[in-house]
Amino acid sequence: MQQSVSKSIPSPDIRRCSEALLALAPTLMQSLRAGMRNGRGPELSVPQFRVLVHVCMRPGATLRHLAELLGVSTATTSRMVETLVLRGLLARKPGEADRRQVSIALTRAGQTMLDQAHILARAQFETRLADLDAASLATLSTALELLHGLFESERTPWTALDEHPEHDPEERS
Repeated sequence: MQQSVSKSIPSPDIRRCSEALLALAPTLMQSLRAGMRNGRGPELSVPQFRVLVHVCMRPGATLRHLAELLGVSTATTSRMVETLVLRGLLARKPGEADRRQVSIALTRAGQTMLDQAHILARAQFETRLADLDAASLATLSTALELLHGLFESERTPWTALDEHPEHDPEERS
């Protein structure tokens, strides 16, 4: 039986798309950072913003789980969480099944800070997207849905916000 070569050798279209994604990721993060710096509403770094988002979307997350999601060591995650705990944005709670296992939760202040940062981040992208016509926005939306489906491993802010409108900061304002 002959194996398909298409799985081991990427087609030119697949390679071009992969290269485009690799080139776009840092640009998106730079734009996000710039938007948050320029807005300077909430004093959050992008990594701290990511911690708050992951904790919001995954109630009961542990340090180890957060470290895996963030792609950093448990020690680095512990320092970030400790900073956010001292600022009153996160709280540590004993695990329900095992009290030695500590879970991380958003405080009310943490949720407020996350809402403000989310609004700034979304505004940064909306400003850029405003120059696109309706057809381009529809194409982009379809492409983003495809990408989301390909790369989603667990619930993410994109789907969680759709499923839980109470997490939309503008709906609470």
